[in-house]
Amino acid sequence: MYVSLFLIIGAFALPSIAAEIKIDKGIYKPLFREPGEGDTVIGPLWVDETPVTNLEYSRFVKTHPHFSKSKIASLYTDKGYLNHWKGDSFAVGQEQFPVTNVSWFAARKYCESQGKRLPTIAEWEYASDAQNPSNEAQILKWYGQPGFKLREVGSGARSKFGLKDAHGLVWEWVDNFSEAIMSGDSRGGSSTESFFCGGAALKAKDPTKYATFMRFAFRSSLSAKYTSKNLGFRCAKDLTKGVSP
Repeated sequence: MYVSLFLIIGAFALPSIAAEIKIDKGIYKPLFREPGEGDTVIGPLWVDETPVTNLEYSRFVKTHPHFSKSKIASLYTDKGYLNHWKGDSFAVGQEQFPVTNVSWFAARKYCESQGKRLPTIAEWEYASDAQNPSNEAQILKWYGQPGFKLREVGSGARSKFGLKDAHGLVWEWVDNFSEAIMSGDSRGGSSTESFFCGGAALKAKDPTKYATFMRFAFRSSLSAKYTSKNLGFRCAKDLTKGVSP
């Protein structure tokens, strides 16, 4: 119901202003697999170099006023939507900060307005190089920092593909976040009694990958209306042969 209602809202095309990184075709090896599930083929595709900023999102809001802070329907978000903005404008000096406090519905609509979409879990994990052992300790350290303050996009580390700020700035929405349910360990009576990293870690082949467990645990706790001060997004689009951004 939510999705069908969401898709009938009229869209106005906006020119893409975000730099994009080409991700060539590759293979993603999921840490969590269903019985019989194999590796996932990724790409080729384009992924935004950085998370979407307050400035970029404000331009979207101007052409989609029904997604402004003052007018958005409760069907599409909780009460935290854009609560770091003053009215329908972001604070001076935060133009290049990543936009946060946006729901999945809003993030998805923004990407649609750019002729793009949210990346899938597999695409995000692959493009961000999140499961690279050399990144694990750094990512986990960031997850453990309380009261982390936002900064401008673009100054963080790059993934091996060239994505900036995939880790160390904000969590990011993915299109199929609701598929990230992590089942309980084999000693439990229900396959869904534990959605968080402790139970799932007992089933994993490599329980040292706690940064990955934490991402999947966070995703499994989300609903499409949810907003958070450290949850943003970036967009992706399928690569059209012979066309570049």
